[in-house]
Amino acid sequence: MISLRNVALLALVIVVAGAGYWYLNQRREDERQLIFTVPPGSVARLAAGEELDILPSTIQLSLRGQDTLIIRNDDTETIQVGPFTIAPGQQFQQRYYNPGTYDLVCTLHESERLRVIVER
Repeated sequence: MISLRNVALLALVIVVAGAGYWYLNQRREDERQLIFTVPPGSVARLAAGEELDILPSTIQLSLRGQDTLIIRNDDTETIQVGPFTIAPGQQFQQRYYNPGTYDLVCTLHESERLRVIVER
């Protein structure tokens, strides 16, 4: 026979498990990834003088949202973002931990500049 104590214990386990599931789901939703992909042929098109809209010249990220910036290079040519050289098939992945404005070298822009603004 099931006692009232066992029922209460089972209910408590269900509530704790539900709260844990909710917390983990909420945390995953708070973490964002901003993914930009450099399509094949982009570097050659830029060298020919074509303007491409691969990624904005200013990217805004949020510390609160735990944003991660990802730039994936699907081109056959190497690109430069900040101090990093991104070979074909590789990606740049950066999570910022401090608020501020970060000016980076970026060969995907005519100005060769990329600004990342990180807010709280």
